[in-house]
This record gives sequence, structure tokens and C-alpha cells, in this order.
Amino acid sequence: MPEPHQQRAPDCAILRVPGIGGLHLLHATRDDCQTGASSRTEHRHDIWHCVAYASGHGSCLLDGATVEVRAPCLILTSPGQPHCFSRLPGEDAVYHEVTFAPDRPGALAPWSGLLHAWTGVPCTLPSHAPCSAACIEDLGSITGRIAQVVRDGRAEAPALLQTLLAETLLAVFRHLVAEAVRDAPDDPLEIARRFIENHAEDPIDLDAVARSANLSTKHVGRAFAARYGDPPMRYRRRLLMRRAAVLLRTSDAPVERIATALGFNDWRYFSRCFRSEHGRSPAAYRRG
Repeated sequence: MPEPHQQRAPDCAILRVPGIGGLHLLHATRDDCQTGASSRTEHRHDIWHCVAYASGHGSCLLDGATVEVRAPCLILTSPGQPHCFSRLPGEDAVYHEVTFAPDRPGALAPWSGLLHAWTGVPCTLPSHAPCSAACIEDLGSITGRIAQVVRDGRAEAPALLQTLLAETLLAVFRHLVAEAVRDAPDDPLEIARRFIENHAEDPIDLDAVARSANLSTKHVGRAFAARYGDPPMRYRRRLLMRRAAVLLRTSDAPVERIATALGFNDWRYFSRCFRSEHGRSPAAYRRG
């Protein structure tokens, strides 16, 4: 069993990306602060790393050079790119990491090409760049949820892990490519929105959303809808239906298992919600 901070995913957690092939989630690490040896050497392999520095400062090796890192900072390495993230003695950087690989040899692409294939939007990504606290929070939540899913060993783990790998790609796209998400840690409505994003699959209600932002249920309901277009719980349901659409198009998981992975106890109710949002049943949507 891996150490508690690092959880390895089962081999069946495969996400399909058009033009790239299958992506196999290897492992996720939250709050890695292990110190390596006094010297380090770059290595390369056919995997993708997403490394989000959450606190402190330190350094890493990247493309033959030493890169100084200070949180919050995001580093993305592509297959074949030389790198080494081991901390040196005296460095206090703490990071979250998601690592994934092609499910078969040859299905490789740099991060920019991977996100282009995933979203349809041309993009150019730096290997390392400062990022917002919201980006770190989102990726930290994803790594923690991956670790929890692997620890629980539930039957729907593959579907959940496919969703979380998709969330990783979308989080990187949203924070580095799309219009920047406002980094406003003291904004109660943004706190409420991120709480919903990070706990959508959990049995949360309006009271929980309001408590997360220290607001009344009446105020958070009105103000959230005015800013984001939907009241909090409708926003959550639409978010879950978007995640369901991703799973239906990129995995072979049965509809019942996808429903369970997204927190629905009744797959028939899930199907009604999906049809209401997308105009088709889950099975019809999967057939295209």
C-alpha cells in the first residue's frame, strides 16, 4: 500500500480523449513535503505530471535547468520532458500532484495538445507559471478526492476516478487558458461556488453551502443566482449533469454506476435529471 499521502489508482481508471487515446490515472499526491537526497538527477518517462505548489518555496529540475518555485505555482510536464521534483534539504515547498499516462504506447502529446484535443480550443501552456490560490485549491481538492476514492475501494471507483481526471484537465484549462477565475478568497459567493464545485458529489444542501460562506440561506440563494445565473442547488445539479456527460462520452461505465459515482441513489431519477438538462436520455447521449 502506498504511503497515506499518495494513492495509486486501479488500472481500469481510463479516460478517453479524442485524437489522443486513453489516459490512465496513475496516482495522486496531496501535500507532498518529503525531502530527497542532497543531489538529484532529471529523469523522463511517457507520463504527464500536474504539480501544484501550495505553500513554501523551493526548486525543481526542468528541461536541464534549475527552476525556482514559490507557491502558488503550477508546473506541467509532458511525456519525454526531463524533470525532477524532489525537494532538497532546507526547502519547504509543499505540492499536490496528479500523474497519468497513455493506456498504450504511442498515444502521446504535450499538455497544450492534450488540452486542445480535450476542449477543442487551441492553447499554449507554459511548463511552469504562477497561478491563483483558487487553482491550488481546486487541484488540492481533486487530489484529496482521488486519494479518498482509492482508499474506499468502492465498486464505482473507476467512474469516479475518470471524472476526477477529467476535472484535473478542466481545472488546468480553466485557470491557465480560459478567462481567469477571480482569486477572491474573501468573496463569500466565490467561496460558496468553489464549495459546490468541490463537493458536488457529496450529499450537500443549501444549508451546507450557506455555512461554507458564512451566509444565510436566503441571501446565498438570491445573490448566488444573480451572479452565476442559477440558485446554488440548481448550479450543483447542472454541474453534475456536465460531469455525467463527460463520463458517458469518455468511459464505458454503465449508467447506473455513473449515477452512483455522482451521488445519485436512484439511477432513474438521475436519468430524468440528465434528460431535463441535455434533452436526451443518458443512453441516447452516449450513442451520439
